[in-house]
This record gives sequence, structure tokens and C-alpha cells, in this order.
Amino acid sequence: AALLPCFWIYREVGLHIHARAAGDNPFRDWIDTYAGEDFSRSVDRAIEITDQAAERATDATRARMRQVFERSTRLEWMFWDSAYRLEQWPPVKGSQA
Repeated sequence: AALLPCFWIYREVGLHIHARAAGDNPFRDWIDTYAGEDFSRSVDRAIEITDQAAERATDATRARMRQVFERSTRLEWMFWDSAYRLEQWPPVKGSQA
């Protein structure tokens, strides 16, 4: 459940960009990967697996699955929002960046 939002948002972003990107976009391979049918089938399968796990889980486990799904969704939103706003992050201590 915690990994699902990452898969799902990459598909949605890929599809969104794919519908608008020029053919000579330097990120064309990335766009095509995440907008592609193979990746979409993988996302659908991840959703299916998560749903099946939830169906078999206890109420407590389902509640935890929901909690980590929501947390992960929020982190994905924060990541994409920071890129949209061109947020600058402090360098990691000891890194070359």
C-alpha cells in the first residue's frame, strides 16, 4: 500500500505529459515509459494486488494500509509540488552537489 501511490502518480503524470509533449522532447523516453501500456498494466496489477491484500487483511491491517497509503500519497504530492515550484533543497552534508 505504501508503494502504490508512486506507481499510480507516475502513470498519471506520464499520461498527462504524453498528451502535451512535443515529439522532440528530450525526456521522450521517460514520458513514453510512464505513459506506456506496459507500465499501465503494471500499475493496474499493483492496484489489484493491494486490493486483494486488503480483502484478506484484518481490520487493523487495513487501517494501517490506508494510513501508509495516505502518507505516501502526501509525500508524492509534496515531491511533485516542490518540482513544480522549483524548490531548492539544502545540499546533503558531504555531497558534491
